[in-house]
Amino acid sequence: MDTEADPGQAREAQWLRLTAGGDRSAFEQLFRAYEHRLYRYVLGLVRDPRTAEEVTGDVLLEVWRSAARFRGHSRVSTWVFGIAHHKAVDALRRSAPAHVEIGELAQRPDAARGPEETALAGSDRRAIAAALDELTPEHRAVLELTFLNGYSQAEIAATVRCPINTVKTRVFYAKQQLRRILERRGVRSEMP
Repeated sequence: MDTEADPGQAREAQWLRLTAGGDRSAFEQLFRAYEHRLYRYVLGLVRDPRTAEEVTGDVLLEVWRSAARFRGHSRVSTWVFGIAHHKAVDALRRSAPAHVEIGELAQRPDAARGPEETALAGSDRRAIAAALDELTPEHRAVLELTFLNGYSQAEIAATVRCPINTVKTRVFYAKQQLRRILERRGVRSEMP
């Protein structure tokens, strides 16, 4: 992997190397860089704030413990989010389905819109958040990694540890299912 093309990736790879050597300051940098992103991703999968906090802590602890195992064959973020994905799926297997909380994103108004447009957009976001809850964790994960985190299909395959063709199939079926759910609820979808 070429980290020279992206200084942020190179910096994160350096933090991880230093963390592997026991450097707490480097780990604190990684922690600050990933804590909120991981929490949002895990919350999107487990749909419970307490569980998301616990899993996020477990992921960061695993990064501390396993930093020496990172081989640099992917971006640091792909490796970290792969750990998060598997810990979140494990948490889902251990727990009963949680009540759906409307995400933080659905509660934020868009400052560029008027009150009517903001209300309609908020309603659509809530409908999409609720529709995402009807998807399997695997389908929800690939959509969130694609659209919220901007990961490529190859990065998603590395994150969830499955073949790229499986990722493509999951994205395809997840989008179809999400579109059907939204149509059933009367929400017009502009998904690609």
